[in-house]
Amino acid sequence: MDPRLPIQTSFISSFIETLMAYLPRSFRGAAVSVLPGLRLQLERLGLEVLDAEERGVGYSESVRQPHFPMMAAVYFGGTDLLRWRLPRAVRDALKPLLHLAEDGSLDAVRQLWFTLARDRASCEAAAGRFFLWCALVINLRFHTWDYPEAEAFGALSAMEEEAEVHLKELLHIPDLSEADFRPLDVLVLGLLEQTRRVTADLWKLLIENTGVGLTELLDTAEALRQTRRMDARHAATLESRLLDPGAGSQQIVDQHSRLYSTVQALESLRSRVLERLTTGTYKFANDRLIDLLRSSK
Repeated sequence: MDPRLPIQTSFISSFIETLMAYLPRSFRGAAVSVLPGLRLQLERLGLEVLDAEERGVGYSESVRQPHFPMMAAVYFGGTDLLRWRLPRAVRDALKPLLHLAEDGSLDAVRQLWFTLARDRASCEAAAGRFFLWCALVINLRFHTWDYPEAEAFGALSAMEEEAEVHLKELLHIPDLSEADFRPLDVLVLGLLEQTRRVTADLWKLLIENTGVGLTELLDTAEALRQTRRMDARHAATLESRLLDPGAGSQQIVDQHSRLYSTVQALESLRSRVLERLTTGTYKFANDRLIDLLRSSK
């Protein structure tokens, strides 16, 4: 099949229909009810993705430009997702899905996603490509969770660009539908190996240059180690500036609009978090999505 030819099947309808069989019964009605609105949002997101691709602007750069607000909302919302706190009912509903993902039962859903994302003319498929890229970024973050040096040294940022390149190369491979081929796993493993090499090279470069800047980077890594124990709302108040010291409060609010309603709310929360950390009274969360994922391994 020529990946440039449009696919008539609706991306989101096919994906939801396939996934529906694996959702808990209590979730199925909600999934159906949001489908019309979700399709509209995906179309708007897809238009942004197609625009970025037409302009030759990479995904990693697009999410940090004001011209692509929906891409930014999905990206930063996705990276916050790992630290969302989950009610017990949601955790209990997700556990069976995690087991299905681990034993390969959801491989057909993943392959469908890759196959439909190859359509170069469809807004929904463009959104699908972007979601796959976000999934790669989230996977990289998950697998390097205990090694914040990779992020502090800039290796994860470099891998965001690599992830888009490798994803789009993979989408041109004709045998994506092979039963034993797991494209997302292949991409993640390759990118993890690159992350390891890039981080090691940066370590070597810093040491060979008499350690210039090494102390600051190690301090950033240690601070990131602490923010990774926080929930999403608290972590972003500190982490955004650790990774980008020039980031202003309004920029952080814009990027994490689901977490903060105003600049004042962000700055007030940051002050409270810093005070609790200083006094040793901060209570770290243990009911986040990342905690559930790590406990299932």
